[in-house]
Amino acid sequence: MQVKVAGFNIDSTLIGEIRGKSESFTPEVISASYARISRDPRDIGQIRKEAREAVKKARISNEKIIFGLGHSSVAEHAVFNFDIMGISRLAVEELESFRLASFTEKSQRYIKIGKDIILPKEIEDCGLESQFNDLMKFLSDEYNNLYLKMLDNKEDESVAKEDSRYLLPLAVTAQLGMTVNARELEYMISRLASHKLEELNELAEKLSKIARGIAPSLVRYPEAADYFSNKFETRNKLGGMTNKIVSDDKSEEVKLLSDTEDCDNLLVAALLFSSGKIGIKDARTAALRMSVKEKIDIVRNTMEDMQLYDSVWREFEHVHLLFEVIVSASCFAQLKRHRMTTITVQPYSQQLGVKIPESVKRCGAVKEFEKAAEMSSRLYKEIRKEKNFAADYVMLNASRRRVLFDINLRELYHFSRLRSDKHAQWEIRTLSEKMCKMVKRKLPVGAILLGGKDSFSEMKNSLQ
Repeated sequence: MQVKVAGFNIDSTLIGEIRGKSESFTPEVISASYARISRDPRDIGQIRKEAREAVKKARISNEKIIFGLGHSSVAEHAVFNFDIMGISRLAVEELESFRLASFTEKSQRYIKIGKDIILPKEIEDCGLESQFNDLMKFLSDEYNNLYLKMLDNKEDESVAKEDSRYLLPLAVTAQLGMTVNARELEYMISRLASHKLEELNELAEKLSKIARGIAPSLVRYPEAADYFSNKFETRNKLGGMTNKIVSDDKSEEVKLLSDTEDCDNLLVAALLFSSGKIGIKDARTAALRMSVKEKIDIVRNTMEDMQLYDSVWREFEHVHLLFEVIVSASCFAQLKRHRMTTITVQPYSQQLGVKIPESVKRCGAVKEFEKAAEMSSRLYKEIRKEKNFAADYVMLNASRRRVLFDINLRELYHFSRLRSDKHAQWEIRTLSEKMCKMVKRKLPVGAILLGGKDSFSEMKNSLQ
């Protein structure tokens, strides 16, 4: 066996110092050489050497294989790292919706935020720039006042930072690092270029310019697409249809809408199936005949050697759970990071009100908080009359929306380890605990170790 490093991420400053001496400093070389592995009998090291020495030929090969023959996965061997700064929190929600990329964002939870605000072009165009700037200044001042008031009320500084940010608007800027392969990047650029927000169109243009300058043979079709842009109009039409529907929704914050039929028995059957030589039908019949204790013993056996950060077995993915939740923008900022789930969102809704942290109530700042929310709401309505999509910039982190959250049981174990833990942010911790409680009632066998990292040892010892 041989294992060699073919490449790794290095800082762009170092690349810039070397790149002028050779055009081979491009991720296209890796993609082109790996594309030939299946049909070239030579050693991979020789193939990569040839690609480095003949970049033009490598680019032609990429274009033929990726775009001519349709083997798009070859582009996934080229990986980019981007620093993205001065982007609004609203735009970040769209950017971080892409599954096959990695993001690390500067957190409003741990860092005191300054006055950096995006002024959207849509707001300038509709003549509401002055009102927008006045609101942004007011919210920034109220954010700082609330932070100081919490400190005066003897709240911990971490709580003051975490909860005062609920008054910040989605127009506040963010910084993040993004790692993405060329195939996903091309898809990302096309979707962002098709968006109704001009800020995201600008981001698409900047990403495209950089990527095509570095790897022109891998990012060739980043233009806006009718399929993506027309989705906004379709949603408007569908939204109009819902206006005629009378809803009896009482707006519970967490609902378990559906789950895989006979989920505990299916999980046990899947474990029997993968460990034996019987068909799934016979495995399910066997599971149905077992007592609850026998089924728990089977699941417990898979967890005997599991440590805190280990994942449960993949068989747990056969159980799916569909939730409808109502969360604030602050909570959604964390929820959206679980990209192995399926997340469908509604726009932020004034009808759902705002989420007011308990610390705000403790320091007697509810009236100030509600005044800020009301001012945001008034300008939101004004912008909605002119530019529907830009109105969300003035929504607060406290603003709420409905989310359809589809998660398999294996991913829920990961989610609960992180989000039910005592160190988790309070709103998403409450959400996770409610979800886990509902699931434990439905799956007394499969959910025996759902919970936060802090309670893992205690839960595991109770299974002995």
